[in-house]
Amino acid sequence: MPKLNRPVFLIRIDAQFPVGLKLTPRKFRKGWESVPLSDVRGLGDRAEVCGWQLVSGGEELLKGGLGNTPDAATARALDLALRQISRSFNAVRVQYIRLQKYPWFYLSTVAVYPQAIQQRPAAVAVRSDVAAAVPSQDDVWSNIDQLFFRTAGTDRPS
Repeated sequence: MPKLNRPVFLIRIDAQFPVGLKLTPRKFRKGWESVPLSDVRGLGDRAEVCGWQLVSGGEELLKGGLGNTPDAATARALDLALRQISRSFNAVRVQYIRLQKYPWFYLSTVAVYPQAIQQRPAAVAVRSDVAAAVPSQDDVWSNIDQLFFRTAGTDRPS
């Protein structure tokens, strides 16, 4: 039976992302939108440029659904899987859909991977009075030989 050849990327409808990600989502299912693969390519790099990051949830979530048609079975499996995604994840990657036909029904199995597109933690702010006490790079390099010989317990060679 047919399998999914390319992954599908879904984002939550209420998720807020920077404009620089250039996502053009399309309505998919209740609470979710699909993102074309052309938008997903390089998403991690574009997120980094915007000060955001793409974080994988790690473990796959595997769910199955039954239906009278292939579409109904797949829709049921996706609904079951998407309901299990924590609110802390604002995106998922649907990596695998397998469809099996039985005499009176279809069985669809889906594998989804939770993802989060989130702002990168801000760098630790340095107080200005502390920054003034830190020597510049030129000062460190001009005194490096003195520092080395002092810590080694020997006098500086002439």
